[in-house]
Parts: sequence; structure tokens; C-alpha cells
Amino acid sequence: MPFIADAIDAHRDLILALGGELATYAPVAGDPVPALAMLDRNTAEIGEYGQTVAVRPAITVLNVEVPQAEQGDRITLAASAWEVVRIASADDIVTTLWVSPA
Repeated sequence: MPFIADAIDAHRDLILALGGELATYAPVAGDPVPALAMLDRNTAEIGEYGQTVAVRPAITVLNVEVPQAEQGDRITLAASAWEVVRIASADDIVTTLWVSPA
């Protein structure tokens, strides 16, 4: 379906425009894969009633490149390495992951 491919391309372009870079995604069980990733070191975690409960680093990846992110997976960017803590949010195209320095 061309509209899905167009949506993925648009998200890829947006991630690159916002400072995303090519990274290596290494799942706990499996082989490392190249993936486009965007690191935000100061992402607000919003609680149940709309208040900010924490500010933590997060990495956004495309689901076509990282279909099943799990706790303990590692993401290596050019200047830093991160470990997945848990999924922050996900939709059909991108997943945002709470991460900690590896």
C-alpha cells in the first residue's frame, strides 16, 4: 500500500530533520540491525492527571526497523550508547523508548 510507505518515508524525513541519526539497535535476543534513531535527553513523562512526573532520556525509532523493542535492548549512536528501560509510547509507525545510559 503506497500510503503506508509514504507515511513511513515522511516519519523518516521528520526524524532526520529533528536530529536523528543512523544507529545500531541490538536486541537482547537477536542480531544487531541498523536503525534510524532520534535521541531526546529531556523528555517529560506525563502522569495520569497531566502532571510531569519525570524528565528522562528517550529514543524514537521506526517500527519497520525495530518491530519489537524490549527492556534490555541496546541502541548505539555515534556519540553514546543507551539501554531500553521500557516503551514510552508507540503507534503504527514509530515507537518512543525510555532509555538509560549503557
